[in-house]
Amino acid sequence: MKSFYHGKKKFPFQLLLMLTLIFFGFEAIAQDRIVSGTVKDEAGAPLPGVNIKIKGTSTGTITNFDGQFKLAVDDPATSIIFSFMGFEPQEMVVGQNKSFNITLVESTELLSEIVVVGYGTQKKENLTGAIGVVTPDKDIGNQAVPNTESLLQGRIAGVQLTQSGGKPGAGATITIRGNGTLNDSSPLVLIDGVPGSMQDILPSDIESISVLKDAASASIYGTRAANGVILVTTKSGGTTDKVKVNYNGYAGLQKATVLPEFLDSWDYMMLKNEGNINAGRSPIYSDEEIAIAREGSDPYRYGNTDWADETFKDGAFFQNHQLSLSQKVGNTQYLASVGYLDQKGIMYGTSAERINYRLNLKSKLGKGFTFGANIFGAIKKSEESADTDDQGVMRLIANSSPLVPVFNQDGSWGSASGNPYEINTKNPVFYATEASRKFNDSNKTTLNPYLEFKPVKGLTLRTNLSYSFTKGLNKAHKYDFQLTGPDGNDSDIARVQNSLKETSNTYETMQWENTINYNKKLGKHSLNFLAGTTVNSYAHKTTNVNVFDLPSNSLTEIGSGSNPTVGGAFYESRLLSLFGRFQYNYDDRYLFEANLRQDGSSKFPQNNRFALFPALSVGWIFSNEAFLKDVEMLSFGKVRANWGQLGNDKIGYYPYSQTYSPTDGYPFDGASIAYGGLAVTNLANPDIMWETTTSYGVGVDLGFWEDKLTVTADYFVKDTDDILLKLPIPGATGVDTPAFQNAGRVKNTGWELAVNHFNQIGSTGIEYSIGFNLTKIKNEIISMQGETQYPNNRQVNMEGHPIGSFYGYKSIGIYRTEEDLEKYPYIDGQTPQLGDLIYENVNGDDVINDEDRTIIGNPNPEYMYGINMGLAYKGFDLKLFFQGVQNVDIYSSATGHHSGSANNLMNWTTDWLDRWTPENPDASMPRLGNVNNDQISSFWVEDASYLRLKNVELGYTFNESVCKKLRLQSLRVYANSTNPLTWSKLQHWDPERYANQSRNEAYPQTTTLTFGTNIIF
Repeated sequence: MKSFYHGKKKFPFQLLLMLTLIFFGFEAIAQDRIVSGTVKDEAGAPLPGVNIKIKGTSTGTITNFDGQFKLAVDDPATSIIFSFMGFEPQEMVVGQNKSFNITLVESTELLSEIVVVGYGTQKKENLTGAIGVVTPDKDIGNQAVPNTESLLQGRIAGVQLTQSGGKPGAGATITIRGNGTLNDSSPLVLIDGVPGSMQDILPSDIESISVLKDAASASIYGTRAANGVILVTTKSGGTTDKVKVNYNGYAGLQKATVLPEFLDSWDYMMLKNEGNINAGRSPIYSDEEIAIAREGSDPYRYGNTDWADETFKDGAFFQNHQLSLSQKVGNTQYLASVGYLDQKGIMYGTSAERINYRLNLKSKLGKGFTFGANIFGAIKKSEESADTDDQGVMRLIANSSPLVPVFNQDGSWGSASGNPYEINTKNPVFYATEASRKFNDSNKTTLNPYLEFKPVKGLTLRTNLSYSFTKGLNKAHKYDFQLTGPDGNDSDIARVQNSLKETSNTYETMQWENTINYNKKLGKHSLNFLAGTTVNSYAHKTTNVNVFDLPSNSLTEIGSGSNPTVGGAFYESRLLSLFGRFQYNYDDRYLFEANLRQDGSSKFPQNNRFALFPALSVGWIFSNEAFLKDVEMLSFGKVRANWGQLGNDKIGYYPYSQTYSPTDGYPFDGASIAYGGLAVTNLANPDIMWETTTSYGVGVDLGFWEDKLTVTADYFVKDTDDILLKLPIPGATGVDTPAFQNAGRVKNTGWELAVNHFNQIGSTGIEYSIGFNLTKIKNEIISMQGETQYPNNRQVNMEGHPIGSFYGYKSIGIYRTEEDLEKYPYIDGQTPQLGDLIYENVNGDDVINDEDRTIIGNPNPEYMYGINMGLAYKGFDLKLFFQGVQNVDIYSSATGHHSGSANNLMNWTTDWLDRWTPENPDASMPRLGNVNNDQISSFWVEDASYLRLKNVELGYTFNESVCKKLRLQSLRVYANSTNPLTWSKLQHWDPERYANQSRNEAYPQTTTLTFGTNIIF
């Protein structure tokens, strides 16, 4: 051994080196300061193995078994980072502190593994019900969504969302696993446990959205859950004492996804003449007039106006700004956010503004107490034409002659052409912008304080109070006016009396919930108990005042008018509930859950006021069995089964209570009584009870190759019985409206499939993801006591068929030959001609009449699907999302699509250039002018299936060095487009619309192009 001599003693080299290091080490420690502390979770339990590092270095330590640590630091400005798997990292500046008590919060990054369920959370792998989850930050990105509901479209199997149109401020309808009732089928929406609307919240404030699709997951909400439950969880406060500022803003342009292509004015004139001649009327336009229009020599008398193009604009501007601040100050966490949306409509004269605000607070009070409060609200304003109720602008676009100019030569509004037939054209642009104005204002605020107490480990008591108040005011002002023709003479378009109507609405909702939750683990046994109570109250007051003959159109106050009419109403309801849940997990293999809820509603009579809603579900995680441990391909496998019952009370307020209506006078004993009395005009049923939905199904969840590929499949049945209907009663009763009866039954059966895959390509740094979801649903009315309902003249509710089926004659072709005229019967009492539609003789009696009407279409899609794709490389990311429906019908008639039988100014779409004439016997459209060709029939039913590129986003995230130079935590820029491409058989109309919008008068959907940035300071 190599050594040095010191006197007679021999020192090994290693020992000398060790003493040197110790000496310098002690000297270094003498110059540092020791800080210490304890790290715990939110329940107060110590966290061993927490990684603790000095920021920017590799120096650090870990906590011991009791969560304690010690660390040497040499600078008071040093930052220490605490990190632990499953928890948010936390950063603390040392300052003058010598001791730290750190509480780590569960990581939001684990939301893919932790799922929000009714009154709590669960590990995703332990779910026994059917729950779909969307995390906007991860799954969606920065999609430009004027209404937050749109985040769900196509994202979750079994969830159908239909936009009402692209009008600013417009909402959407959501249906979960099919329409299960003939009444209100909207799901329950809870924001942090509080009833509300998804439009009340900013997309950037949302942490996760859970959709409870079956009774096993939703029964804990009882009577309000028959149509499914949507749980929106907002982001919590900051985790460090440093203020985190997050800004997300974008601005862009909009245009219609598609607008109808109408005939040019000269073609319109020829078809109008042809239709009139075929109908036995005189032609309207001379050959000279048609030639003038074609040549364009007199544009103010015989113009060629594309009213769709003139009424809508490309490049309508909109902007959205969202700003949030979050921080942890001592034991208090907060998140404050505000958002502003300004959207100009693609239709002239339409716009909307919205301000959303939120404050989330959470503070630990010590001794197991936690106090929190969520305060949020929305201020909304929108503007549109007040004539959309009786002379809708969308209808005028097709009903206005293309010969009429938007403006006359003198700059006044056009309303007539050079032909006296067209002296009464209601100018759509004028009606959209200046004929009237309607202002819709609302202000909603929700207060939600809560208190939690954890007296012992595993036990949580919580009381939660929420109060929401909404004030709405709608003001519709119709102006008096007189339009003129191209020669300056008055046209027939005038309003001689102006009017002003104000409608005020106030809504108050209150909810008080108390829950007790206990978790206990005994070896391989995990138990959870939940019990609670809920009290809900709801009140709605509406008042309206209508006045006329205001001295000036510029006066906008009710007091300026005369002849006032006043109306109003008040509605209220109450709900009292008791509920409980038991969950059992053995060794993460065998799962069991039972739910029970009892609801009492003021909407039902005392003898049927309370109802019980149970649910059971089981699961088996077979991948955790010993015999599958060595199967490397299978990373997870679980089968599920569930059964449960839910209720529906969305039937109005007091349908069991008899009401009486005032009358103007009535005959009595042979004489007439001049003064009014009271009469029964609407019957009530004191024995009505709940609609009950029984839901059951089975499912499987699979993961392969460390969950790089996941598959979820479900089969379900949703059977709703005792549906409340108003069945016909004899006219001799003298009653206008029959009473509700529990007489209906509707059944939905279907399956869902969701497949997702993510991976990276070798060591290239390229990451990708791809996934899809597919749903098939069959909707059927099982029973209506043999009765039939007609919601309108083209739809029917009939046993054995889907809700709202289209009902009419079945068109089987066009009479093209003399043989056809002899072979096929025609409408009773009418004589067919070549070019007319042929209707099927369903009952075989050789006469076409009402008995031959049948089901001709289904407005409920058979298939719904969504496809998502993602690609990322070195800061760049690309996301594409497709959404679509298949095997769904719409009824499309009247507006631009008609047989020209009526004597009006309605134009046609270009399809009608291929109409039947003697020179064109093989045309796709029937001849013009025959009123019987406009019968409700399958000829007007069109396939509305579509595939849409719903969203595409390209973004770039700057690297850490760039952000550091800019003194930012992160910086991302992106470009985004919604609805840029749609594949559909429909050419002139957007396929996405409500089933009852049969006249092609829906405000068009929009496609957008936006540019934005996301900055974290």
